[in-house]
Amino acid sequence: MRLVFVVLFLVFQCRIQAQSDKNVEGSQLQLGLPLPSVLYEIGTSKNATASLEVITGFGLRGCSGCTTNYGIYPILRGQYRYYYNMERRLAKGKRIAGNSGNYIAGTLVYQNGNPIIGDLAIESAFVVGPVYGIQRTYRRGFFYRLEGGLGYYEGDFGRGATLILGARIGWAIRTRH
Repeated sequence: MRLVFVVLFLVFQCRIQAQSDKNVEGSQLQLGLPLPSVLYEIGTSKNATASLEVITGFGLRGCSGCTTNYGIYPILRGQYRYYYNMERRLAKGKRIAGNSGNYIAGTLVYQNGNPIIGDLAIESAFVVGPVYGIQRTYRRGFFYRLEGGLGYYEGDFGRGATLILGARIGWAIRTRH
């Protein structure tokens, strides 16, 4: 019985040590704008994270003399990020809390063309590609993120190369300070 407690204690200590060696957050929840979104990001290694984001897309089509249609769409976005400048930020005395750093990431995006609310059906699309991004999180949890890259697009009506651009502001719910 004592052996079980000793093994559990050692495993617990190793887990605590492994988490303290990470430069990235163990886990983090972000609420974002301008399109409402929820992102959950989990640290997978010292400088890498995996994230899943649910975004609410919006579409509007109308003209003078015609019916105006709108739609609210679900968008799923997954990323595997590698933050490459965390050590340099620490050496300069800059914050890394909230995963403040520059990163490269593999990105997958899926948008369903059928609206959750509304009557404007649009093209369903899938995008995959690498992006370069920066993210900064401040003491009270406010963050901003900018990213861009080139990806492959495949939708209901075509496929080919496309730009991947993203900008987000919001609040990080769980960060170390």
